[in-house]
Amino acid sequence: MSDPPHDSGWPEWLAWEMNISSRSALWLLGGVLVLWISSVLTYGCCTSLQTGSFYEPITISSIAWNRKKDWRMLVNYAMLLPLHFLRSMETASGDKNVYSSTEKAFLATQRRVFNDAVINFLTVRRSMMFVSVVFCVLAFFIEAADVPAAMMTRKQWIHKSRIEIDGNVVRFPQFVLMTNKTWNTKDPEAWFAYSKHLYTGMFAKIISQTAMMDILQAVLEVACQGISCYLLWWSLRKWSHFNRSHRGVLTGWAFSLVAPFLATVIPTRLFVDWTVLDPVVHTFASELSQHMGNHTEDLASTVNQACLQLIHMEAQGTVENAESFAMKTCSTLKMTPNRHLKCCSFIKLVDFDFRPIHSTCDKVEDYLKQPDRFHKQAIEQSTELCRTTVMPNLKGTIELGFENALQVAASAGPIAQRMKQSVSMGMGLVNGLRGFNTIMPAALALAPALLRGALKVKVTAPQSTIPGMFVVVLPLLYCPMTWGMYHIFFQLLGDFWMLLGLLVMAFGPMVYLALGSYYTITRPLTDKAVAQVMVSMNRASTILAIIGYVFICTFAWKRYKLTIGEEESEDDASVERDAYKYIAEQVSVLQPSFWIKLAGVAMAKYFFTTLAGVDWMMVEIGKQRRYEILMEISQKIKALETSGTAVRYPQGLKTEVERQENLQAAEERLLRLDCVFYILYDEVPVHVVEEEDINPHMPSMRRRTTVLAPAVSRIFEEVEMQDVEQNSKNDETTSGAGVPTPLPSQIEFSESQPRMPQPQDVADARGEPPRPSTLDNAWSFFFGLRVPNQSRPQARSLAAPRPAQGWPPPPTSTVPGSQSWRPQTPLASDWAQGVQYHPTPHFAANSVLPAQWQASLGPPSGSWSRHTVAPGQHMRPQF
Repeated sequence: MSDPPHDSGWPEWLAWEMNISSRSALWLLGGVLVLWISSVLTYGCCTSLQTGSFYEPITISSIAWNRKKDWRMLVNYAMLLPLHFLRSMETASGDKNVYSSTEKAFLATQRRVFNDAVINFLTVRRSMMFVSVVFCVLAFFIEAADVPAAMMTRKQWIHKSRIEIDGNVVRFPQFVLMTNKTWNTKDPEAWFAYSKHLYTGMFAKIISQTAMMDILQAVLEVACQGISCYLLWWSLRKWSHFNRSHRGVLTGWAFSLVAPFLATVIPTRLFVDWTVLDPVVHTFASELSQHMGNHTEDLASTVNQACLQLIHMEAQGTVENAESFAMKTCSTLKMTPNRHLKCCSFIKLVDFDFRPIHSTCDKVEDYLKQPDRFHKQAIEQSTELCRTTVMPNLKGTIELGFENALQVAASAGPIAQRMKQSVSMGMGLVNGLRGFNTIMPAALALAPALLRGALKVKVTAPQSTIPGMFVVVLPLLYCPMTWGMYHIFFQLLGDFWMLLGLLVMAFGPMVYLALGSYYTITRPLTDKAVAQVMVSMNRASTILAIIGYVFICTFAWKRYKLTIGEEESEDDASVERDAYKYIAEQVSVLQPSFWIKLAGVAMAKYFFTTLAGVDWMMVEIGKQRRYEILMEISQKIKALETSGTAVRYPQGLKTEVERQENLQAAEERLLRLDCVFYILYDEVPVHVVEEEDINPHMPSMRRRTTVLAPAVSRIFEEVEMQDVEQNSKNDETTSGAGVPTPLPSQIEFSESQPRMPQPQDVADARGEPPRPSTLDNAWSFFFGLRVPNQSRPQARSLAAPRPAQGWPPPPTSTVPGSQSWRPQTPLASDWAQGVQYHPTPHFAANSVLPAQWQASLGPPSGSWSRHTVAPGQHMRPQF
């Protein structure tokens, strides 16, 4: 029996064990998976008919007081994984229950949680954690298998980098002998194989240096993934304690991002020794020049043979037969340029002076033309020339001067240099693609996971605006980036059907932006309203997803028939089929191992990021609510401290610094938000505040305060108006005799009553400097957004101008139990309806003010301090 296949996946191993084909093993695994999922779903449907809950088979998780049932919980988790997966995709609100009866009873008895929406959130979050654990464990084993694979890859690159023989880079003739093929040095195929061998060796010398970084990266990813799995499992065990479990989730998610970030931030090029490529480049340039200029070798060989014959004949003394060799040598040498030749590229090719050779050859020719007695001198000079100049410099120097040999050699240098540059660029491209493959799952999963988490949080807390903003903003950030990623696959494998599918899948999330803007999901919603929004979004997204998957499946089926099918086709289709097969082999898109890695790593990042996004948003919503409560309490504590009441300070307001900081934040928050409100809506916001009874002897009398926002009302001269309100009819007041009388109309006041005293009149009487004009206030608002306290105007309100009226107000009794009056200053409902009300004076303009009234100017203030205006301009009754 043969050994099991190495470097194979589960289908190959199963096929080897059962002695079947890999495709049959893959179909067998798929059938078992479908049978398991259908059985679990059928079980859930049967229980839903009895209990009304599809997720009733899910039981409570193991906790400290129930450790004896841990193994049962593990079995329940493993068997009901499809139910947990479906529930993790739910975005149900309080009107749809996705919990089991045991989970509800557990949360009610152990955690005192009774709200259905909160129970839904906790149980859905529990399933999300379990599904994330499953995918994270799968990713852990996948990344653990990458460690030995990285070690094996390093060994392979080290073996490919050994292209030297006896310490020198292998040359072309040696390579032809090593291949044991019927090649010679004139064979173009042999030269192509030699060039590929050197190029692979150069690339391997660089990759073998960076391979150790890959091993360290794989070990780091495995360690971080293991820590993430442990923290996520610990959080799953504490799923009912959100305050503790969310810390484990966020910490584990941070660890899952540490490894890809560190792997991509390391500058690999800084750790590479590029000098190992220089010997290979020089050898390749030399061999290339010789291969491209073989005719120069023949000329050099002719000169060398002639010189050897001349030296030999001179030694034997047979000068008569040496004349022909001398003429042949000089005629060949004179084919070189008669000058000092220099030619440099990235390496020095030639630096030789050919002029002595030409002058010596001219003398030899002159001697040979003269009588025989001069021929011996010609032979002697020719022999000396060969012995001292030609033969020592013939190889690699003089031969470059023959015809176009120098141009060939000069071209070989840049070609070799380009090879070195291409190796450098190729190494950078490989490392960049490896880093892109590492960081891509986390980057692509971030935006859709946060979008899905925002929808879940919006359902749980529809009154919060934070998740609504994420729902509207994230599609704008996510869709263009996704299309940029999809465009790479489209250019590699795409056709019309793939283009349609990728467009729908990339820009499908824009439906969340459209529907979110239509329903104004950024505002606080009720449970009924948010349920309607979720139904619309789920339907639209499901329809778009189905359309996109149909297009992608159509493309996949066509490519399957083209690349794997055995049907014959025309020449054009054959070329396309070969291209698709090559791309599929290089990218490994159609191999099962690719999809297992994608499911294990990308889905782990997606579910984990979704869970982390849900927890982070819920924590931030809780923090925002806590900050609002602290600011409200700080304002109330300030009033209690002023009245001398004993105060018990809550957590967060223990120290004086904390109380002052929250009080100041509350004041500045109201001022700044009101200013933004005015700029946005061009409308002055109105605040209505109910306060304590101003008279303890008259419980029926309450003071209602209507305030124009101080940060905005500086333009209009801010005002506060207080009413002393009694339980009487709105259309009646009380006369001095205690008999209710109808209120005069506003028209009667404007026609019959003189003008009321204004604050500016009081300021003039006191000799105070004039107040800034409205133009000054507007200038300060738009260019400074602040008016100094000492120059802040305190005049009449533009929101409720007072016409000329009589003065003073009617007398009234302040004795407890007596009939009281009702001043006609604006109420909250009056402001809402836009109706202007005015006091109802009954005395002449020259009457003396009653003793219970006094005139006072409110203290100037630049913050939320009160500037009081009672019935009558700055007139307050004294009790």
